[in-house]
Amino acid sequence: MSERDDAMYQVVRAYLAALNHSDFAAIVRLYAADAVVEDPVGSPPKKGTQEIRGFYAMATAMELEASLEGEVRVVDNAAAFAFSVRFLKDGRYTRIRPIAVFDFNAELLITHTRVYFGAPNYHY
Repeated sequence: MSERDDAMYQVVRAYLAALNHSDFAAIVRLYAADAVVEDPVGSPPKKGTQEIRGFYAMATAMELEASLEGEVRVVDNAAAFAFSVRFLKDGRYTRIRPIAVFDFNAELLITHTRVYFGAPNYHY
């Protein structure tokens, strides 16, 4: 694995760790200022630091348990990975099992995030 590949892998690990610690500020620091987040794909994109900060502040307001499921795939300037997120909502535990793709710039900041999941990926 190249140093760049390893660095992208470490960004994925840092992202999941920040989700587990409800640390939206740490997540936002992983992003370029002009980044775009599509979470989930098909929802209105969150563009730039302010919108991304607001999105992750809301997402991390609840206690989350995030874990990697399988290997991180790193190719060129992108990393793809399957993960799960477990949380308590309306008195019931829910698990979502999405696949995410991060695109990176030369400084290894995330420029574009696409998270793929739909109704079949919710487990109650």
